[in-house]
Amino acid sequence: MLRSATDQDLSSLQRLEDECFGDRRFRNEHLEWILRTERALTLIEDGDGRLRGALMLLFDGKVCRVLSVAVSREARRRRLGTELMLAAEAAARERGCTMIRLEVSTDNVAAIELYRRLEYRVDGVLPGYYSWGADALAMHKEIAEGETP
Repeated sequence: MLRSATDQDLSSLQRLEDECFGDRRFRNEHLEWILRTERALTLIEDGDGRLRGALMLLFDGKVCRVLSVAVSREARRRRLGTELMLAAEAAARERGCTMIRLEVSTDNVAAIELYRRLEYRVDGVLPGYYSWGADALAMHKEIAEGETP
C-alpha cells in the first residue's frame, strides 16, 4: 500500500535512491527539501520492513512534475512502477493539475517503455540534461480533472 513519506523515511529514501541511481541519486539536502515543501509529495511503498518503491512529485500550478520514480531491484517487473505512476496521475488530478511532465534518461529503456505504455508523449531530446552529461527525453501526459485512469 502506498503512503505519504515523512521525515522519518529519509534514511530509507536515501538507501533506495542509492540502490536505484548510485552516484547519480538526489543529494540528501534535495531529498530533505522534497519531503518538507508543501508543493511536493513523496509516496512510498514499503513491505517486509524495507522500502520497495518511491515516487517524488512537484506541483507548479496546473503542472505536476515527476522528479523521481525508484523501484527496488527485488520489486521490479511486478507493476509497482505502473502503480506509482497511476498514483502520480491521481495526485495530480486531486491538486487540479491538467498535465504531468517528466524527464527520463535516454539510456533508461525500461522507464521509457513504461511511460509510453501509460500514454506519455515525447516532447523532444534534452542534450546533456543530466549533470553527468547524459541526454534525457522530455515527456508529458495531459490529464483531465476528475478523469479516472
